[in-house]
Amino acid sequence: YNDGIAILGSFLFCIFYENFLHKVSHYKESGQLYRWHKLHHKDYPAKQLESDIYINSANWYNNMFVFWICMTQLWMYCLSSFRVFTIFTIETTLYSFVVSYFHEQFHIKQSWWLRYKWFRHFKQNHLIHHIKHTQNFGMLTNTMDKLYQTYIYDNQIYLKYFD
Repeated sequence: YNDGIAILGSFLFCIFYENFLHKVSHYKESGQLYRWHKLHHKDYPAKQLESDIYINSANWYNNMFVFWICMTQLWMYCLSSFRVFTIFTIETTLYSFVVSYFHEQFHIKQSWWLRYKWFRHFKQNHLIHHIKHTQNFGMLTNTMDKLYQTYIYDNQIYLKYFD
């Protein structure tokens, strides 16, 4: 079995699953996932997209994204070889930590990452999501949003909230 295929497949799964979980978390029918994620949008409404330190009203131990990622990893344990499971688990865990870290940085006013154009681009994409909840579900890539036609990059929407 080629490890490269497992690595590439896991990465593609990560960007798909991140977009999927985030999108589903905006529907009341997702139950606890919706209720948990809604707290984040209350912490960062359209009129207060940033703060000096990251605000998190949703407790980390109730993190429904972590719950579903772990459930998916368990599913992979049951359905694949131990080698594929290991690659998948390492990659999805690392990807989740990176996304979580940068997501927090997107909401911090003076993040040191602001010196990088790519960071400012993804921060703006995410903050637009807080203004238009049906757009821009991806954190570090807009590939799936472009595929599903949920991507929007509109400086006018963004600048309206930062006059």
